[in-house]
Amino acid sequence: MEFEEMNVDDRVAYLTELIECFGPCYLWKYDPKGNILKTTCPDRVLHRVFEESGLSEYLFEYIKDHHDPIVMSNPYGLLWCASFETDAENHVRTVYLFGPVGTQELTHENKAMMVNSSRLPDSWRPKFKKIINRIPIMMSSFFFQYAIMMNYCVSGKRINVADLVFFKSPFADKRQLFEQTGQADKHDRIHTYMAEQELLRMVREGNLHYKKALENAAAVSLGVGSGEKDALKHAQISQLVFISLCTRAAIEGGLSPETAYSKGDAYIGDIMNCKNVTDTVHIGHSMYVDFIEMVHQRNNNPLYSSTVQSCCDYIETHLEKKIELKDLARRLGYSEYYLSRKFKSETGKSISEYIRKARIERAMILLATTQMDIQNISDRLCFGSRSFFADTFRKEVGMPPAEYRRKNQKL
Repeated sequence: MEFEEMNVDDRVAYLTELIECFGPCYLWKYDPKGNILKTTCPDRVLHRVFEESGLSEYLFEYIKDHHDPIVMSNPYGLLWCASFETDAENHVRTVYLFGPVGTQELTHENKAMMVNSSRLPDSWRPKFKKIINRIPIMMSSFFFQYAIMMNYCVSGKRINVADLVFFKSPFADKRQLFEQTGQADKHDRIHTYMAEQELLRMVREGNLHYKKALENAAAVSLGVGSGEKDALKHAQISQLVFISLCTRAAIEGGLSPETAYSKGDAYIGDIMNCKNVTDTVHIGHSMYVDFIEMVHQRNNNPLYSSTVQSCCDYIETHLEKKIELKDLARRLGYSEYYLSRKFKSETGKSISEYIRKARIERAMILLATTQMDIQNISDRLCFGSRSFFADTFRKEVGMPPAEYRRKNQKL
């Protein structure tokens, strides 16, 4: 039987069998009122844990107005995911729940505290203590992939990680959790992972509405857990990892590997030369915005020929070097006359005009997101002199560089 011809129960059962090749997994089927219709889990105490954590109540309120697949967790790293089968009127008919799974092995102290703060009746706690050892452990990235596959089995819709809704149980003594295990919210890797995926989705899409994603990421992540105590080195390591991720996301978004890696390498050099944490962070911000804008430009100029697009890509990645028409023509294998005519007919600008505008746009980013001296920006972008840079900037932007920085500085 073809997969498309299978009913939802058979699809989910098939997926469950595949997942169980790597270890146990628990599947629950509910009606919209929260009654269990079917489960592969022999321990109903795990259903009680789900209820007592507040997740069950939230889930069945959630489906009244929402049908997007959801990932839920408690403060001890247990995860559940749910997908919803709807009827012809788009009302939830069946809830399919996968979980719980753990994202890391728990110490004896963690297990004891989970039992003691589980909100279960005293008579249930000894059984729960035994069951904890049978809860499957898997990496959160694998769990999210399973959530995506389960949603496809249930709804037939293809999604990515950024489309998953995330909810965390409010029930936990967080002060006690931190004091006894040192695992407060800063170790909640699920939030960090979700925020990271949203950041990278913005790059892949060339999505200019990226500010909210940046705010969310800043709220949950302190950077890479490098163990480095020197603040500058820690910031540099975090930004180098971020640059690598963004480079690959930009390639997935349509940038050529040559363009993306050239851009990433240039920013890596800038990060390595930073003398303070502030500049490191803001160069990372410039890199992120730069990649998004390049992907956006690529996606919104689909009519450019490969020749002209290659020319644009080269210009964008060599703004800090002298660029001459003869070099572009030789590199692309055309005469200077042919390349000039073709470039202007497709872009509406001469090559020199395009280079000048691209350099001014890069200068705008540097002015708004770094403390780099205006003279250094002028030299870096090959304007020749500060006065020529200021005149060119004023003509393009409508104000001198210093005024633009005062109005747009993001430090």
